[in-house]
Amino acid sequence: MKVLAFEIPKSVNDSILLQVDMQKTFYNYLHQHAHIQISYIFKGNGKLLVADSIHSYKSGDVFTIGSHTPHLFQSAKNDETSHMISVFFTKDSFGQSFLKIPEMKEMQRFLSLSESSFKLLSNEKSIKQLITNLLDQKGLDKFISFLKLIKLFTLSETISLTTFIKTKQITQDEGRRIGLVFDFVMNNFQDDISLNDVASLIHLTPNAFCRFFKQHTNKTFFEFLIELRIEHSCQLAVRPENYSIADIAEMSGFSSISNFNRKFKKLKGITPSDYRSIAEFNI
Repeated sequence: MKVLAFEIPKSVNDSILLQVDMQKTFYNYLHQHAHIQISYIFKGNGKLLVADSIHSYKSGDVFTIGSHTPHLFQSAKNDETSHMISVFFTKDSFGQSFLKIPEMKEMQRFLSLSESSFKLLSNEKSIKQLITNLLDQKGLDKFISFLKLIKLFTLSETISLTTFIKTKQITQDEGRRIGLVFDFVMNNFQDDISLNDVASLIHLTPNAFCRFFKQHTNKTFFEFLIELRIEHSCQLAVRPENYSIADIAEMSGFSSISNFNRKFKKLKGITPSDYRSIAEFNI
């Protein structure tokens, strides 16, 4: 696995590209593309990896992924069909002079926001409707709806998905190495993982691996692993099976419930029990 230089299928008739994914899993390979991606999770849940950060996603979430930002959507393992509507465009989709128009200040602000990628926190109903409407629109109607969508994003509350913005694209060799590590960790995080395990994947010594990982993610390997485990525990905490906190800790890769509680509170600001209570109240 590597960070794929994924190309969004182009259309000679459209500057704003729409894609509907309806399948058991989303595109769960680490990849990057020049297009900015706005995705509405119509149905599905799982984990979203964006650059150096891990997040959970669920039905109803809306995300914007910045240009050339490595990312993947890993669907939860179940029998449900995942459904996502995505909008793709680049800052040059409408010509290089487009952003110089004084009236495009909202677009410039949106592009600035998208650099760190973000999740939508407000105006969700209106934005989801605009995204859905784009599927059936063409020409000027489609362009006008798109501009309304961008403006509404700039008026909405959002939260950044990553603070680590690389100044250059990941090379093919870097992408291959990072992809191998991420792929291994995403599929084995419940087990004990040592530095030797991951370093050997890309033929580095543990010390060299630590430097490589920190350089490309701005965090240590074990910080990344703990974040992944905690996000998984958050998903388990709200499942209808009503797992005990001890079971959730074990299923997320923690051998000690006290360590789990400590790491969870450090990352989320509350205990696992409080997180579950708040999540159940908001359902």
